[in-house]
This record gives sequence, C-alpha cells and structure tokens, in this order.
Amino acid sequence: MATILPRPLRRWARRFRRLLRPPPALVVFDARYGFAIPGVPMDPQRGAQVLGFLLGEGLLDEEDVARPRPVAFRNIRLVHTDRYLESLQDPETLTAIFGVPVSVELADRVLEAVRWSVGGTIQATRLALRTPRRVAVNLGGGHHHAEPDRGMGFCIYNDVAIAVARLRARGWRLPVLVVDLDLHDGNGTRAAFAADPTVHTFSIHNATWGEVPAVASTAIALGSGVDDATLLARLAHELPPVVARHQPALVIYVAGTDSALDDRLGDWRITADGMLARDRFVIEAVRRHAPHAAIAAVLAGGYGAGSWRYTARFLAWLLSGRAVEPPDDAELVLRRFRRARAALPEGALEAESGGPDDWGLTEEDLLGLGAAPSRRPFLGHFSRQGMERLLDRLGILDQLRDRGYAHPVITLGVNSAGADIVRILASPEPGAAVLVELAARRSGRAVPGFEMLYVEWLLLQDPRRRFTPNRPPLPGQTHPGLGLLREAAAFLILLCEELGLDGIAFAPAHYYMAALGSKVLRFLEPAAEAHLRALHELFGNRPLAEASRLLDAGEVRAEDGEVVRWEPRLMVIPVSARLRAVVEGPAYEAAVRGARRAYALAPPGT
Repeated sequence: MATILPRPLRRWARRFRRLLRPPPALVVFDARYGFAIPGVPMDPQRGAQVLGFLLGEGLLDEEDVARPRPVAFRNIRLVHTDRYLESLQDPETLTAIFGVPVSVELADRVLEAVRWSVGGTIQATRLALRTPRRVAVNLGGGHHHAEPDRGMGFCIYNDVAIAVARLRARGWRLPVLVVDLDLHDGNGTRAAFAADPTVHTFSIHNATWGEVPAVASTAIALGSGVDDATLLARLAHELPPVVARHQPALVIYVAGTDSALDDRLGDWRITADGMLARDRFVIEAVRRHAPHAAIAAVLAGGYGAGSWRYTARFLAWLLSGRAVEPPDDAELVLRRFRRARAALPEGALEAESGGPDDWGLTEEDLLGLGAAPSRRPFLGHFSRQGMERLLDRLGILDQLRDRGYAHPVITLGVNSAGADIVRILASPEPGAAVLVELAARRSGRAVPGFEMLYVEWLLLQDPRRRFTPNRPPLPGQTHPGLGLLREAAAFLILLCEELGLDGIAFAPAHYYMAALGSKVLRFLEPAAEAHLRALHELFGNRPLAEASRLLDAGEVRAEDGEVVRWEPRLMVIPVSARLRAVVEGPAYEAAVRGARRAYALAPPGT
C-alpha cells in the first residue's frame, strides 16, 4: 500500500524535485496588466487566462510565477523623449494612439497598467539572463510600435527597447536579437536601435511601417492572406542565418498571435498548428545556432477572445515538450475563480450570525429599485461586504471599471417573491443605472431530489454602449450586454460550491438565452434539449436576434406545417457528481438522440 505523505511534506517534496529539475520556462505576470478600452478589441484577461491554464494543467507552479514591479520613469526616459512623455498627460495623445476616445480617468488607469507590463518585460530579461536554459515569458508586453518620440498602434511605451536600454545603462554590452513575428511591423523597436549594430531587429510582418533605416535590421513584408506554408518557409530561410551571424547573448521573442486565422484585426490565415510550429521553430533555431543565448518572450498583439489560446499552446509545449489543448473559456474562467476564492480566508464572505449588514443605501433607495429592505444575508450566507470582496477578488469589479464604471456599488435586497437580489450599480449617485442584477433562491423543489440555486432573473447590461445594425437588441434588451456571460456562469457555480448545492436551475424565457448558455447549460428533459439542438441546426449561423424574431413571429414551422413556439423549460448547470450523472454522459445523450427524431423542422420561409 502506498504511503501518503502529510500535505506540508508533499509540498516540500515537490519543491525539492523542482530544485533538482526546474521547469524549462518561467512566467512573469501581474493582474494589473489588464485594461480595456471601449472600441479596442484587446482582451484584458488574456495573460490571466494563459496563466490559469498553465496552473490548472499542473504545467506550472505558483513558485514559477515571478511578479514584476512597475517600470521606473528613469528607465522609460532611456528610450522615450521627455516631450513625448509630457504629451501623455493629455488624454488626446492616448486617443490618437488607440483610435478611440480615452477619458482622463481611463488614461490614468491605462498608463499605470502599461508601466506594470513594461516592468514585466524587464523582469523577464533579468530572469532569462540569470537562468539561460529557461525561457522567461512575460504574459504582457510587446508594445513594439512605440517609437522614441511617439506612440501608435495601441502602444505607449516600448517595453522591449526599454528592457534592452536598461541593460545597456547597467554596463551589459553583449549582442541582442529581437525576433518579432507579430502580424504588424516592429517599427518602434527598429527605430529605437536604428544606430546600434549590437541590437539586430528581425521582423516578418504583413506591411512595413515607416522607412527608418537601421544598421542591424531584417524587415520582411509578406502582404496579406499569408498561410502556414508561406510563413514557415520564409522563416526557415531567413532566421537561422541571422542568429548564426549575430550570435546574440539575449533573444527577445515578440510572439504576437494576431497572425492567426481567427484574429479580429488580422489579415493572415495561420492555423493553430501553424502558430505552434512557428513558435517552436524560433526557440529551436536559437538553441541550435546560438546555444548559449538567453531567451525572453512577450505577448504583443492578439485580438479577440481566442487569442490567448495560441500563447497557451506555445507555453504548454515549452513546459512539457508536447501539444496540450486548452480547455474551453468557461472552464478556464471557473478555474481562475476557484483559485481566487481559495486565496480568501475562511469566513471572509459570510454574514455574522444575527449581525447587521451595511448595504450603503437607504430604505428609500432600495424601495426605489424594486427590492424590499431586509437584513438577511444573500442566500442566507453572504454579507454585502463579503459579496463585494468576492466580486473584487474575482476581477469582475475591475472589468466593470474597464468599461468606464469607475465606482460600482453592490447592494443586496429581496424581491416580492422572496428571492434574494444582488445588484451592481454604475455609481453611488442617486438613480444610477443597474449593470448587474441577480435574483436567486435556494430550492429543493426545482429539481426533485436535489438542492439547487434557482435563478429567477439575471441581467447583464452596459448602458454606455449602443446597439448597432450588426448587433441589434435581443428580445427584452434595453441596453447591449456587458460581455460577461462566462464570468456570470462561473460566479454562479462558485456560489453553488460555496453553499454545497447540486447545481444551477434556470428557465430561459427566450431561445437566445438558451442558445447563449448552451455550452454550460443542459435542459433537464432530453426532449427539450433535442428541441434546442434542432433549432440550432435550423438557424445555423443566423444572428440570434433574427432567430429569436422568427420564433416569436411564428415563422418557424415543423414539416407538417405546425407553428413551432419557444416554451420555457428548466435548464441546469450541474455542479455535483449526482446531477452531472443525470444530464451528462451516454444515457442522457442517447435519450436526446432518440427525442431528436421527433423534431423535423422546415426552413423559415418555406
């Protein structure tokens, strides 16, 4: 029988093994990297998602994650002119860099976030030089468009140039190679070192930005529509001779993911396999032709919700030597939330037994919002302060701040049906808009034999945004959504785990609600699930607003001519193993397939 060591001894044994055989890569990250600017498709959670994947898969330990410090202004001034740095006090400068309006308040937040990201690149170069057989990766950085006297292309401070200039200021004079495979030209880095033959800037991109001559540079423009074979062939032809000739002591790899096929701003067609082959080639070429070189990497560009996956695959290969496919986004968010909850001390979320809970609003405020005042904690467990602490630790409040709501306020209440309500208001001001509203109750009746969190109502809305022809309102919508549906689902699952409940129950009033949640929600009845899947097949890639309109207008019919209506049925997110056994697995899927044969739908308009 195997001997199980006590937890402290297991932790010590794991650390000892890692000392004997350290992982081949280190990661630098701080949650303060993330920021969002309305209208710019950058994912503020990109680095956090990559890190969450690596930790969740056991490819990395917390001990392998280094924390940076924000870059000092004296180091920024090694690259950027004082006149440019002074211009950043005017939000209009950032508006020009990002191409959308940036407020004074948001400008301060963005500048602070970028300082942390630049500090991460400095830390990555420091770690790479200290441990040259381990690749040090900053889960941020790569602001390669920023030139000494101006910013552009979403880039304010050129972190790569600053990190190298800092080394030079400290007397480190060995050769440096910057390998930049972001879709866009590394013009800012090339301009920063235009007169320095010890820093070779290598960039393969779609189009060259500017014509600044550089004494040590390779700039190759391949145009648009580039596929795997074209990129990899050109990279194999051009990069090895540069590495062999320059013999760098430090390589900084700008591993942008915006050349991927699904990038929101890119015009190349590189597949997931092609992206990983590209990343592997760079690391292997450096190790083959400059075996003593230290290697640091930064994220650079990547736009859209899926950009993190390419970096995740690259780092998984670095750490394990094999391809590891990341989980879906919902699972990754849940893992991140679980780690954040585990970091809170016991009792941090609970209301004191019999004690008051300071909501921060008057009785009149609550009645005006349609919630009766009550001193009971949310779901019998969470104090208002505890709920605020949880939402802050999960990063949800920061995401609202990134959307322009600098001072969100959390309130608790009870509706006329007795359900508990938690709201997030846009500000402390009277009459502030509701951003998030959750009405829920614990129920042993919704699913007989199970204790459930029954969600009566969930609202996620962004009053600052406007509907567009491409994103018209869905039934019942007053404002566009917040884009936090994955976070909301993970939050509800976390509540269930905290309370020991079996799962979440919800009856969607409209088709689009079920469609949006179908990755995590399942109908309790296999026939209802079969109906949903039949509608999915019928509508194909039609916009949800159009699909919902067709259903509501009676324009969807069965093949026998009968009008198909949407009927709210119970959907669940299983949390306990008992409930998962009911709505997952071969038996449930067989029942869905059997019921599916009963749903023969005619295309709309026939």
